[in-house]
Amino acid sequence: MGSNMSEKIIGYVRVSTSQQTEGYGIPIQKDSIQKYCQAHQLELVHIYTDEGISSYKDRPEFKKTMEKVLNDSTISGVIVSDLTRFGRSTSELLTETGKIIQANKKFISVKETLDFSTKVGRMLFGILSVIAEFERETIVERMQAGREWAKVHGTKSGKPMCHPEKPIDWNNVKYLRGVGCSWSKIAIQEGVTATTLTHRAEKEGMWKVKRQLK
Repeated sequence: MGSNMSEKIIGYVRVSTSQQTEGYGIPIQKDSIQKYCQAHQLELVHIYTDEGISSYKDRPEFKKTMEKVLNDSTISGVIVSDLTRFGRSTSELLTETGKIIQANKKFISVKETLDFSTKVGRMLFGILSVIAEFERETIVERMQAGREWAKVHGTKSGKPMCHPEKPIDWNNVKYLRGVGCSWSKIAIQEGVTATTLTHRAEKEGMWKVKRQLK
């Protein structure tokens, strides 16, 4: 690193085991970060690495990255190879980069040639925030609508269901059982599975309707 470099910055890379051969390998990420820093005269102090970390696991090196950039006054910001390495969802990305921006630190993504500390970067951050909020509200509205639908249709848990129960002609069922039809044949005629028919027949008190003919 040259002595004329005035800004110190840290890097962060992450890869799951399955992504090692998909263009996200650790060496590839580090190389892109190092080349960017050299081209822009940034002193790369350290690169934190979470390796073999999937989307549902804790990221210990990510936590160290955030602690370092937020609490060390000598560090100007964080650099990543691309946005997907820093945030595993739009919401998480905006939450964590928002903390960095509020601390007046840089957040740079090489692939997107994005620096949230610039005017254009801050504008894009604002647009992404609006999109993320819209996504959150849409999800909440859909979940609420699903719960209301389920309550109206009598489910106990309030969980959404795909379709209401198919109506069954119980008089027809009683007649067909009486003339010797099996539950499976009746189910085909009623357009339901045999399991569904027998389960609902038990609830309807129809299970005891036996064949009257052999």
